[in-house]
Formats: sequence, structure tokens, C-alpha cells
Amino acid sequence: MLKFIQKTALLSLLLLPTTFNTTFASEPPASIKAILHDNTPLNPGKVFDNVYCIGTKSVVAWAIKTEDGIILIDAMWDDTDAKTIISGMEKLGLNPEEIKYIIVTHGHGDHYGGANYLRTKYNAKVVMTKVDENLMNTVHVGANSSRSPKTSVDIYVKDGDKITLGKTTVEILETPGHTPGGMSLIFPTTNDGKKEVVAMWGGTGIPREKELQLDYKKSVSHFEKKSKEMGVTSEITAHLFIDNGYQKLETANSRKVGELNPFVRGKNGMEKYYKELHDSIDTILNRK
Repeated sequence: MLKFIQKTALLSLLLLPTTFNTTFASEPPASIKAILHDNTPLNPGKVFDNVYCIGTKSVVAWAIKTEDGIILIDAMWDDTDAKTIISGMEKLGLNPEEIKYIIVTHGHGDHYGGANYLRTKYNAKVVMTKVDENLMNTVHVGANSSRSPKTSVDIYVKDGDKITLGKTTVEILETPGHTPGGMSLIFPTTNDGKKEVVAMWGGTGIPREKELQLDYKKSVSHFEKKSKEMGVTSEITAHLFIDNGYQKLETANSRKVGELNPFVRGKNGMEKYYKELHDSIDTILNRK
């Protein structure tokens, strides 16, 4: 089982869907590995009224500001990235001392690597599934190399659990596939005062292992069903090289109140997104 998990850590970080439709990549496949190690900082941005994006070309973290503190989604690669999160938050007028929870969507180093630094500095609680805590702690190669410090986990979550801070509740969806214990998230926000519901698919890379590919397919259906039940209208991702994310962040940074927010998809846009998720895994599974 450990060898299986090790292979997963090595491969699933890099294997984005080979169809490369607009949802899953804005760069050619050959450049993905290079981008994943491109630490060029992005201009941090306010994407929704209380949701902020901070990170690099490789990977980003998302900060949700609430009345009682900040929920951070993912923590990027390492201590240096954790400091990038801190400086980015300060540029946006956020106080990193208000970080109360760090939700780690899955057990790859580019998502948990900065969590230990932030947890220690701010006494924040790290949230993760038990399965992917095991992935993090038993695999030390590939995506989980020595670059990324391991972190203690304070709260274990499972499907249907909720993390609530202030008036904001983040719903946890277990969506194994990209990793054995990955999770996706759904939470409410507002855009220029209008209610939006945001979904974050926890890991878009499709692994080579058939078992995890089948899990991925089931997870897409679960994600779609729950997202529709909760009225999701917007979508975010940890990797902005997907779906022209760099440009979306720039547009969100420069837009005026009332102008189009590129992260808002609406009902029809989300239907297209679900279809592309399904198509990406079906293309892999239907290969002979």
C-alpha cells in the first residue's frame, strides 16, 4: 500500500487531464512541471468581498476574512511561501495574526508545506483528512520532498463536516482521486454585496492508478451533486495556471465595483465546469 501511495504522490501532482480543455489548463503539458516550481510571486488580490488570493505562479493560498478571524485554504510549498502568504496578506490589509484555521485540501507538499510555520507562529489550527495526513507523513519524495515541512494536524475532517468561523461556514467534501484523502470545499461569500457560493475542487491532477481514477470519477459526481444542492455560482483553484487564472486574478485586482468578476461563473458557467470535469476523467478511463 505504501508503494502505491508513493507512486500517487510522485505522479498525481503532475498529471493534469490530457484533454487540456479550458477548465484544466492554460499552458501546454510540457510546461506544467516548470510552472509548479516557478516561485515568482503574483500580485495578491481581493477576489470577493471577503476572499483574497495570495501566492506564486506555482500555487496559491486563499484567505477568507470573517468577523472572528481568517480561514486560510492551503499553505503552499514551504516556510518561504508561508512568508509570502504573510506579506501578501499584509499588502491586502489583512492581519495574519487573525489566522485561526488552515484547511489543507490534500497531502501534497505544495499545499501543506507552509502550514507548520503558520501554525507555530499564529497558533492556527490545521485541518486535514486522516488519510492524507498519512500520505503527508509516510511519503517523502516527489511532491512530498524535503522542501516541504510536515505539519501537525489539529482537526481531522470527513465528508459533510463543517469549519465555521464568524458567520462563514466551509463545507467539507471528501473527493479522493488526486490523492486518496483529498477534499473539496464549498462556502458562501458576496461579490459587490451580492451573495455568491464558491466551490474549490481539491485536486485536478488525474493519477495513473486505475483505482484512484475510478475514485476521481465518483468524486466528480459527488462534487457536482453537492455543489448544485448548495447553489454554487463561483469557482476557485489552488493552481492559477489552470483556466487562465493569472489573467483572472489581474482582472479581479483591477476591476471596479459592478464590473464583471471573472471568478463568478453563474449557473450556466458551473454546468460547463462540471461537464469539463466529467469529460477529463472519462477521456482517461475510456482509453484502450
